[in-house]
Amino acid sequence: MNGDQTPASTQSPLMPATAFKCSPPSFLEQWRALKLAHCAIPNYGNSTRFWGNRKKIQTVYTKSNKGHDEKTNARLAAMNIPDGSRVLDIGAGPGTYAIPLAKRGCKVTVVEPSPVMRELLATRMKKEKVKTITVIPKRWEDVVPADLVAPFDAVIASFSLTMMDMEEALAKMHAICQGTVHLYWFLTSPAWAQVNRDLWPHLHGGTFPGEPTADWLWQILYEMGIYASIQPESQVSISRYANIDEAIDEFRQRLNCTTPAHEETVRNYLRVVLRQDGDGLILGNGTYSAHIWWNTADTAKR
Repeated sequence: MNGDQTPASTQSPLMPATAFKCSPPSFLEQWRALKLAHCAIPNYGNSTRFWGNRKKIQTVYTKSNKGHDEKTNARLAAMNIPDGSRVLDIGAGPGTYAIPLAKRGCKVTVVEPSPVMRELLATRMKKEKVKTITVIPKRWEDVVPADLVAPFDAVIASFSLTMMDMEEALAKMHAICQGTVHLYWFLTSPAWAQVNRDLWPHLHGGTFPGEPTADWLWQILYEMGIYASIQPESQVSISRYANIDEAIDEFRQRLNCTTPAHEETVRNYLRVVLRQDGDGLILGNGTYSAHIWWNTADTAKR
């Protein structure tokens, strides 16, 4: 063989050298693309409409859930926020963490855009004689520095991470905290997301994208130069319903059912997938979640 010739085995007529310079999209880009895909689904509506419906909130968010108090106490213990701390709770809902923290002497500020959730929070505050929680009625994306009396010793965002620009959302949390930031999110896909994927094509056509999971969040933080800890939770969340009508009522709204035929499709599906458990019904095999946290004083950020 001539010394100027390249061995045939090293040549690839199908793969030009420039192809190896391509890199996969970042997790930040993938998160944004998935949220954009949600926005592009015709007739999907939005989370504001869902969480602004008083009846849905009562049946979905505040319905009886076995082990709820134990899970809340376990998460509060895991966050280990000292009594008297200044705490920001983003998407605080009915005060799951805000109220017990305020009762321990913490100076709590909550960001909660849903009027229904704010009503539930106010009701609980009155019932439990808590008067010291400051409420900001905005989305986290719309909060500006003038709305906050920073810095905070701890920031919590528990299952409220629906922002499209996750880098901006996380960077804002990092900037206003002088202690620890705590995120809770799905480690495995929630049961309702599987129902959406299964039924949306039959009800409206097209496909329904899933939800990003906690490993994506950790990777986004890594890409931002924030080296966080992640801990899977030992408890699994089970979707429970008193009866099939309660489940249908939830998914009628989630799936934007507008006709009797739509509702019948949902009913037929749920008759198959719901399983008896004691005196109620359960959906799926349970959802695992994860706790992601970092200390802003110790964690580098580029």
